Amino acid sequence: MNFALLLFITIISAKTLPPDIVRCRKSDPNACLDVHVMEAVRKFAAGNKDLGIVPLEPLFIERVEFAAPGSGSVSLHQVYRNAYLHGITSATITDSEANFDDGDCYWRYNSFTPAIRLEADYTMKGRLLLFPINGQGRCNNTFYEIDGRNEFKCEKYVKKDKTHLRMVEHKFRIQPKRVVFDYNNIIGGNEEFNKEVLKTVNENALTVYADVGPALEEVMSRIWLQSINEVFSRVPEDELFLP
Repeated sequence: MNFALLLFITIISAKTLPPDIVRCRKSDPNACLDVHVMEAVRKFAAGNKDLGIVPLEPLFIERVEFAAPGSGSVSLHQVYRNAYLHGITSATITDSEANFDDGDCYWRYNSFTPAIRLEADYTMKGRLLLFPINGQGRCNNTFYEIDGRNEFKCEKYVKKDKTHLRMVEHKFRIQPKRVVFDYNNIIGGNEEFNKEVLKTVNENALTVYADVGPALEEVMSRIWLQSINEVFSRVPEDELFLP
């Protein structure tokens, strides 16, 4: 899961940037974005109260809810509360392709993250592989060697005589090479059965993720789009980039 754009924009939303934060030139941003977005993210991994930056490592998400479709091996309604994502600042960005001029405003890039770990309180109901699920408790799931693809479309508008950017579309895709699921009480009432279910789920982890992933990506995409636009509405374009 790559959160680079969200985190980068959160950082640069401060009125005065620290001198060691590199801004990219709008006229030629591609190679610069590949390097300096994640440099900035890592400098503020612990957060910065003076700049209003929340801690990024781990990143806290109060609540996320999604349901997988009824076809395939998974049909689940899932709610995660008090979620912490560990590892997002370890991502690298490659192959940025961006244009922030009028008429064709976009940013597309690939990413690689060694590992992301999600710990949260969860509730889950439905079907997972052959098992009926009605569980709640704690989860600790880890996604390894994650390839990501982000595609943003944007537009410009004028607010108080300043030009602002607005993201109007976000396509977000991630693909881990390995997944380890750890849910306590996934069945409920029988600890040994819970262990057997988790063993089977993890033996088929990528199959499970293939069914769950698109729903998760859609929810996260909406979160990032909303968060980014809240910041863009306050920070004019000329404060985001060098000429």
